Amino acid sequence: MITSFRILIDSSNPLMVQQLQHCLSTYSQEIVCTHNRSGHLDTLPPGPFDAAFIDLKNPHFNTARLIEQLKTHKRCHLVAIITRGTGLPSAVNHHPFDDTLTTPILTSALKKIIFQITASQQKHSAPTLPADFLSPLLTKTQQNKQLAQTLLERCFEDFPKQWSEIKTHVTQQNIEQLQDSAHKLNGAAAFCGLTAIQQAADNLETLAKNHALKQLGSALESLEKTLQLFFDQYDELINQLTD
Repeated sequence: MITSFRILIDSSNPLMVQQLQHCLSTYSQEIVCTHNRSGHLDTLPPGPFDAAFIDLKNPHFNTARLIEQLKTHKRCHLVAIITRGTGLPSAVNHHPFDDTLTTPILTSALKKIIFQITASQQKHSAPTLPADFLSPLLTKTQQNKQLAQTLLERCFEDFPKQWSEIKTHVTQQNIEQLQDSAHKLNGAAAFCGLTAIQQAADNLETLAKNHALKQLGSALESLEKTLQLFFDQYDELINQLTD
């Protein structure tokens, strides 16, 4: 699964910020640091954060107010950074922390927290995929079950290769090739009436066309979830068409 987070680091310690930036850059599409901003919350860029690392010993913003603002958008995974051996307040303004990270920071501990953030994000993400692939497919084929089965089998055969090409192009930042591959998947899914896959591929194609590189990770993850749902339901879809 592709992991892509928008992360906030709240600390006035430049060395700590630098270490966290280096370790978290693998997992994030954007990292916002407060040490190079004035201490006003309105200087933060708009939009939700998936996780916030807050240095309780040396924060840049008022911690309680910062947490209140982070919680206004969506669930943000709060990580308190504390000195080893220091006690941790259970909550700030009744908002409990999801994790703690002690200094000096260990990479292994940070990876465990990233795993927790990933699990939390998946748990609380609202499903955006329709459960019914069959109805739009049968509409496309005018209720011809044999034709619908043929289309499904073709998609089941072709989609893994197309998905592999798309992943490679995103990893290698081959934007023109990515746009072409996403366009092909977009067209194939639309032809078969697989609306959810078509929409996810269309979104990826549009981002590639506009060179919106920072958003490619989350779009790729959305497409992966959609394709996985299709593959998970494939046998049952075939069974319904052959009944």
